[in-house]
Amino acid sequence: MENKLNHIVFLIPGFAQNEQDSTTIPAIQLYIKALKNQHPEFQITIITFHFPYTNEKYNWHNCEVIPLNGCNIKWKQAYVWYKAYKVLSEINKKNPISIVHSFWLNECTFIGNIFSKNKNIKHICTSIGQDVLKEKFYFKIFPLKKTVLICESTIQKKIFLTKNKYNPKVVSWGIDTNDFIFNANKTIDIIGVGSLIPIKNFQLFIDIIYEVNKITPVKTMIIGEGFEKEMIQKKIKELKLENVITLTGLLNYRGTLSNISKSKILLHTSNHEGFGMIFAEALQCKTMVVSKEVGCAYSSENWHICTSKEEMIAACVKALSATFLETEHHPFLIEKQLTII
Repeated sequence: MENKLNHIVFLIPGFAQNEQDSTTIPAIQLYIKALKNQHPEFQITIITFHFPYTNEKYNWHNCEVIPLNGCNIKWKQAYVWYKAYKVLSEINKKNPISIVHSFWLNECTFIGNIFSKNKNIKHICTSIGQDVLKEKFYFKIFPLKKTVLICESTIQKKIFLTKNKYNPKVVSWGIDTNDFIFNANKTIDIIGVGSLIPIKNFQLFIDIIYEVNKITPVKTMIIGEGFEKEMIQKKIKELKLENVITLTGLLNYRGTLSNISKSKILLHTSNHEGFGMIFAEALQCKTMVVSKEVGCAYSSENWHICTSKEEMIAACVKALSATFLETEHHPFLIEKQLTII
């Protein structure tokens, strides 16, 4: 018997701990919220493996969230898997599941694949971020032959195909234009946003600002937290950039968007992005982008794609004296991405 589409279960490592939490994987929050708004008749259940650190179920924008409280502890992993499968089975008995949608090519996809195969339920998996960079142990144990695999961008898909035999679809993330009500003056010259970790490459960001500031004095900002924070602070001090670069720490979603909207340029030095939601947000804020060819990157008058530090320096200097071209089409809007495959 065909299972009518009315109950979607999302499997995810971590999720917003309440409706006020805007910093935990904003892209997925936007996607699920928009999906629920567009299809209020859908029942949506979110099973989160590790975060938040609680066993209590809660409601999030009319979606039920069931935390398994794994806390990213290795010795709890097998128990979390058992618990996830048990919860899925209980949910399916009460209200048959139409689709299981897992995020990341990890344990969520592993459990989602086993459950979906056993119960003959459609399984979708969205690959996020760095998980396409190497072959997965889970694939070797349990090949995902009947899973609908999704990549966030064509660049991510190309990387995936160099290491895996499966051929994924591409469904990009999107922004909700209702979140962007800013009409700010561009009081910040260059901004960087992201976790202070090696792959985001903020060491390069600082080197570029150091050179750009020699050519034309700039006011810049870095939004984010991470274990490289002390190293970054030390480098800023060594290069005497304390009055040039401001470290804000982690800001909520609205605070981040507000500062992006005040910035002329988003300088994104990351070595890899699955999609790069920050790009879509910058374009909506009428902020020009300077980046490597990562994630959803495409070259335009508003977006300079670079392959070296020297190119990024030149692109920043050029963009500082340019004006954002508002007639360019914005391809990353959430209403275009709500595809149930």
